[in-house]
Amino acid sequence: MTSTTTILSLPNELLLAIAAAGQHDHGTHTSVDSRSEWILSHLCRRFRHATLAAPALWTNISISLSISWKKLQDRQHYEEILSLYLRRSIPLKVSVSLRVVIFFMAGVVELFTKWLHQIAPDMERVRSLSIDLGLQADDLGLAFAPLRYLAAPNLVYLDITNHNTNTLYRCPFELCSLGTPKLSSVRLDGLLPFPIPSCDDAALLSSIVARPIALVDLRLDLTGVASSAPTDPQFRIASLQSLRIHINENYNQPHLAFILDLFDCPALTELAIAGSHGDQIFYLFQLPSVPRSTFPVLRSLSFIYEYAEGCSCREDTPLGSRIDDSNGMLLFPALSSLSLVGQCFTARLVKEILGAQALPWPHLKTLTVSPVNSISDVRKALQDAVQRSPQPIPKLRLGQALFFTEDWQDDRGHVEVFDPEEMLKPFRKSYAHGRS
Repeated sequence: MTSTTTILSLPNELLLAIAAAGQHDHGTHTSVDSRSEWILSHLCRRFRHATLAAPALWTNISISLSISWKKLQDRQHYEEILSLYLRRSIPLKVSVSLRVVIFFMAGVVELFTKWLHQIAPDMERVRSLSIDLGLQADDLGLAFAPLRYLAAPNLVYLDITNHNTNTLYRCPFELCSLGTPKLSSVRLDGLLPFPIPSCDDAALLSSIVARPIALVDLRLDLTGVASSAPTDPQFRIASLQSLRIHINENYNQPHLAFILDLFDCPALTELAIAGSHGDQIFYLFQLPSVPRSTFPVLRSLSFIYEYAEGCSCREDTPLGSRIDDSNGMLLFPALSSLSLVGQCFTARLVKEILGAQALPWPHLKTLTVSPVNSISDVRKALQDAVQRSPQPIPKLRLGQALFFTEDWQDDRGHVEVFDPEEMLKPFRKSYAHGRS
């Protein structure tokens, strides 16, 4: 006589373990009908009682609404799902992901606002909030109103992406203005968190950094911030260790220095800037006096131009006097890794940093170089530096276009090839609203 084991014969403990394991396969915006906890709760009465008695199964809350009139009209269904997850997860902390990517369609703002009204009473339990939406600038203040005057005492991670490019010049809303003491990671894309002239209301970053927090990682899209914007006050984020920003690729040489001067981050160790140009880097290091910002413990500095076709700068443009290395050392005295990816004037920058006439950068251990244009000039500048420079040469990480084994046979211990995509990918992902 053989016995047959079915899912109905499994003990509740094993059943719940299977449901929890199945959650690891969920995508960020997996349909609720495909989620393991939802399926098991609808199979039979015993399974339903077991899953409903396990709050941990309901702590990852994800609601996704894409472009669909039918789904928009069925908004009550999504409100019910959100309410069920919030109720069933009590008393545990929750991660919330809301996605409403619908452009120019009536009712979207009201729908999103209703979701936030549902979340507001449970905001003290929210540890992660991820929002993906496409709203016009004038709608943002109304949409986020339910969370404006709240505290989020357990919020650790905040990620807001707005795919509507019309918001690039305004940010008229506050979020959790009563405090986020545990917030450690923030990413804002398609939003400007600075009080620039066209923004009359308190800005998001202002409200975030106004109170003591443990913010460690920050990613910002600053493509709408012009160099004519006011620089006071600086944004002092004493705990910040990693900063990634997008700047406008069309602005002049002083723009990079202006953007850096907006931040006072004494603990910053990693800084990556996308949208920069080689002439802006020259300007930064040629300043007769350093800006008010300094980065005393910054170890990794990356300048990135992320478009495959490269910029339209003419590389025979005069750049003025040579780089004053002492300014660079005052700005970044602990710098050990410098990356130049897709930058114009890379050959000139290499000569200024590593050439025979260059002053030594005492702590520089790694130089990463991957140009889009003037490949042969950059390779020659690197080889000349390796062969002729009296100063120690840092380890070179070169893009594939620069790396020919026969050119570097005697320097294999100091030269390696790398894929620039590893540095470009995070910026391409965060710049989802596209190139203006």
